[in-house]
Amino acid sequence: MRNKKGQALVEFVIILPIFILLVFCLIDFGRIISIKNDLENKISDVVTFYQNGNSKDEIIQLINKNSKDKINIEFVTEGEYVTINLVKKINPITPGITYIKKDLFDVSVSRVIKNE
Repeated sequence: MRNKKGQALVEFVIILPIFILLVFCLIDFGRIISIKNDLENKISDVVTFYQNGNSKDEIIQLINKNSKDKINIEFVTEGEYVTINLVKKINPITPGITYIKKDLFDVSVSRVIKNE
């Protein structure tokens, strides 16, 4: 009978990097979902501030006041409608993903409201 411990070790070493990559991808995906949820909540606040007559600079200061990372807020007026875009850049933690995509990832949400 041959010893099977060596075979199991080789299989483990082959599977381990794939498993680690998969775990980091799941963590990044969870972070993206969480940040998108946070941005959806913040865009509701931005719409409320905008409809209450606050200036764009005041809204940017209010939203970024308690955030550790800067959220880019963009207002685009087209006729009687205003499109509000919130964008947050994140660094992925998945090893090797920066070789495929050099830039940071952008997570964004937008809302179109009627300009009153």
